[in-house]
Amino acid sequence: CMAERLKQKLLEDAPGGVVDLVVGPDAYRQLPSLLHKLQHGEMDTAMEVALSLEETYADVAPVRPAGDGVG
Repeated sequence: CMAERLKQKLLEDAPGGVVDLVVGPDAYRQLPSLLHKLQHGEMDTAMEVALSLEETYADVAPVRPAGDGVG
């Protein structure tokens, strides 16, 4: 994923870093924890880009606008 490919550039290479948080799609469940740690100074930057073998997105329901021609 793009987060995996660009993590070094985004977090470290630019002076002062470009972003504080880089996550891949499988890290959506960890966002509250990562944000909390950043906001409370427990970390300067956070990165979670590992792909999960267990994530199925079972509790994520897609939302589609009416008339999009899908389904």
